[in-house]
Amino acid sequence: MEPTKKFPIILMGTFVLILSAITVAVIFAVDKYNQLQNNQQIITAILQGDETAIKTLEHSGIETQRQIIEARHVKKTLVKFYLQQPSSNSPWAQLDTYDNTIVAAILQGYEVYHILKTHYYHQIDVEIEADNFDEAFSLLNTLTNRYPDSKGLSEKHAILQKQKQQRLADLTQQYMECLDEILKPLLQRTHCMTEARRKIAHVGIEHTLPNDSNLPEMYIEEIEQSFMEKNYEQSEKLLSDWKRLLPAPSEEREKFQNSLNLRQQIKNIIADLVGYDKEKIIKRLNQIATVETLQEELLDMPNIQNNLLRFHLKEALLLMTANTREVYMNPNTMIKLERILSIARGQTIEVPDVTSFTTPQPIQPIQPIQPIQPIQSSALVIPMAPILQECQRHYEAKRLTTGKPGTALACYKTVLEKDPGNVDALLGLRAIEDRYKKWAEWALQKDKLGKVKNYLAAMKKVNPKSQTLKRLQRRLKAAMAQQKLKQKLKQKSNKSTSQSRKVVKKPKCKGCNCSTLLKQLSMGVKPLTPAQKKFFQSECR
Repeated sequence: MEPTKKFPIILMGTFVLILSAITVAVIFAVDKYNQLQNNQQIITAILQGDETAIKTLEHSGIETQRQIIEARHVKKTLVKFYLQQPSSNSPWAQLDTYDNTIVAAILQGYEVYHILKTHYYHQIDVEIEADNFDEAFSLLNTLTNRYPDSKGLSEKHAILQKQKQQRLADLTQQYMECLDEILKPLLQRTHCMTEARRKIAHVGIEHTLPNDSNLPEMYIEEIEQSFMEKNYEQSEKLLSDWKRLLPAPSEEREKFQNSLNLRQQIKNIIADLVGYDKEKIIKRLNQIATVETLQEELLDMPNIQNNLLRFHLKEALLLMTANTREVYMNPNTMIKLERILSIARGQTIEVPDVTSFTTPQPIQPIQPIQPIQPIQSSALVIPMAPILQECQRHYEAKRLTTGKPGTALACYKTVLEKDPGNVDALLGLRAIEDRYKKWAEWALQKDKLGKVKNYLAAMKKVNPKSQTLKRLQRRLKAAMAQQKLKQKLKQKSNKSTSQSRKVVKKPKCKGCNCSTLLKQLSMGVKPLTPAQKKFFQSECR
């Protein structure tokens, strides 16, 4: 083909290509315009808080999402919307549905950070108010995981730790105050201690808070008092409280529980002991033998004494008057029966020595008792009244175990050397012991442990085998251990308080505040001074 004929064809092809390019460009431009219009509509709806528009954004492509979130205030509006959702994992459950790059883009910028920090700090304050420090730290850690380089969040963590230490110090002080309230009823004190311990455990402590080692002795004393007052309902409350606060097995508590069980059926026990049923009498005597105080209380009742005397005399007479066979009797039993019968006859007899018996002797039938001539007491009685009066004067002058010109202890012992069974002297020694007991208990309440030691040492001179002495010695030992515990807790409390009082120094910047500095930065007219930069970095992020 000739060149002149080829030219129109080339020209036509070029025209077609240009026209096609223009058409494609127009179509692309129209599509782009439509997309921009659609994105703008979504942006407008998002800014108005439209949930449907936000759902549309969540299901859009990554590029469309990127274009929309870059619009002004869209990130802030999204985060606020997600924070208002009822889900416990908001806003992270919704944000994590986006691509990681989109999430990173949303979290960028001071406005979003400030919104999240304000929201979480408010929740943290609410949890701290309720002593939920574990939850407060969990919330802060959630925010820190999203902003690991934030200096402000690190400082907040340190502040939270100090608040926790201060709260523990306050509660420890409250616990110590409960221990020191010695004039309040025991149950009130233990409830106060339990509540303080519960709060300490709720705040969170790295070690186990020790119990008051003096508590068992306090319970023992209160329960004994309730038994004396026959207030068995109070006894039951004390035992229940003891077991709840100190659940570890306790031999003393078990004894008191057994005693309480018997005391609660005391009417039935008395009825059996004054009755005629041999088996019931033996059963009840065996039961009360395990509880010394209850045994003494019951055996002091005249009706029980009379019935038991009748019961034992009847049993003895049955043995001694048996004539069908020889009855062999233990020497100790013979001695006891001789005493009982002599008291019943109003006689004073010489009791044979048990060691003089080698083998059981057969009991011969009882012969009629011949009248006994009354013994002239003047030849046997030693005049003790003047000495006992001197002992009483020493006692009233409080010259119990020390002092001049003499002591009540030495005086009563002199009487007993001359008359071993003298009731007044024995009662005098008991009175001295009781007085030292009261003084020691008073000193324990006042936490004057040095005086307690002195009183117990004197009490030991009076009656070294006293059960009361042993009980008070245990209380003294426990009180000394408690004193050391208080000192340790006080030192720890003072240390925690001093640490919590350390205030984080804020950077000095006269007239600085975050909103002013942020405005200054956004305008770009005036750069921040070094002091303003330091303030902004520490307080506005």
